[in-house]
Amino acid sequence: MYDLKISKVIRKKMKLAGKYTMIKYREDWQKPTIRHPRQVLVRPLMAGICASDIHQINVNLSYSATILARKDNPFPLGHEVVGIVEEVGEEVEGLKVGDRVGHSPVVSCECYGFEYCESCKAGRPETCQAIVGIGDDTALEEEYGGRLRFGGFGSGAFSEYFVTYAGQLTRIPDGVLDEQALLAEPLAVAIHAVSRKMPSDDDTVIVLGAGIIGLMVVRAIRTLGSKCKIVVIARYPFQIDAARKLGADEIISEPDKDMLYEKVATVTNGHLIKPRIGRKILYGGSGPDIIFDTVGSDATLDDSLHLVRNNGTLVIVGMDFGVTKKTDWILAVYKQVNVLGSMMHGKEVHDGKTVDTLELAFEMINETPDLFNGLVTHRYRLDKYKTAFSVASKKGKNNAIKVAFEF
Repeated sequence: MYDLKISKVIRKKMKLAGKYTMIKYREDWQKPTIRHPRQVLVRPLMAGICASDIHQINVNLSYSATILARKDNPFPLGHEVVGIVEEVGEEVEGLKVGDRVGHSPVVSCECYGFEYCESCKAGRPETCQAIVGIGDDTALEEEYGGRLRFGGFGSGAFSEYFVTYAGQLTRIPDGVLDEQALLAEPLAVAIHAVSRKMPSDDDTVIVLGAGIIGLMVVRAIRTLGSKCKIVVIARYPFQIDAARKLGADEIISEPDKDMLYEKVATVTNGHLIKPRIGRKILYGGSGPDIIFDTVGSDATLDDSLHLVRNNGTLVIVGMDFGVTKKTDWILAVYKQVNVLGSMMHGKEVHDGKTVDTLELAFEMINETPDLFNGLVTHRYRLDKYKTAFSVASKKGKNNAIKVAFEF
């Protein structure tokens, strides 16, 4: 359980608190129960550790992220899950006890039963106002606690049972194994990011970062049909084979920053220009057309702006930063870079029709399941959470791609 107390956050920020101050592990938590007719009780089989879980534990996200937090406190962590439906609320349709399901952390108007807000009407439930506790000005709001007293992203899979809304769950195809199904949520994140700026066949694309989201971005580009040139910048050598298997054309693993820039310029036909002070800048009409930054740190954002071509596009997928201190954002102006944020997942237009992103992710996995084998590299019991979080935090040392709890 995550204990969001401001006093703890301040102590953690001042480095006066222990490593796991923000979380509580106990074996006597009360079993959660269905409180609303649209809810479902789920028993997890596997639960993946997301980078956002680590960021929350380390408190290295922006304070702004607190508006998206669950209103009940402490609240359970874990949103990547393969689970079994144990019980359904009175108004739940399309799900039954025994169904194997995947889970989306997005709790939108549809989940609560509200009239759609402007984001949901536009097919963007991932930015639904209900996430921060704003409903539709009806009595239904009061049933959930009242304005600004409900909401937050859904989670809870780091537990023996959790309660979620039926609208957050998707049935898993029978032919998909648990370890493959666990990757559907990060794949859905990648599908949404790629849909924000779908590469044309003639584009040159850089995927910055070869963690699970970076790898899933590569797969999403290929499965959505683009034949673009994909160049992956991988921090660790063990990520190279996975990136190539999932569809990358070139992989660069270069720790030296100057050499990295030279190699990117070479493989993308870009022009590197040296300012009087500072690192070289790729400038002009050649170079990467699109960069998907799947890390989102101060350093990688700065690299992305240095490397993207003039009038190119930067899609920020990763959230490994709060308030940037070193990113040279003026390059976005000098180059007229289009900067797009990509948050979670929801609905996308695919083959001329609107589809749920998580459903689409399961379809993609079901089509080529073998490509997703071996990406869950580490599995732990829940009581070994300290080891699991440590391994997930130190991917390079442990050759870790996806770390999961297994029940």
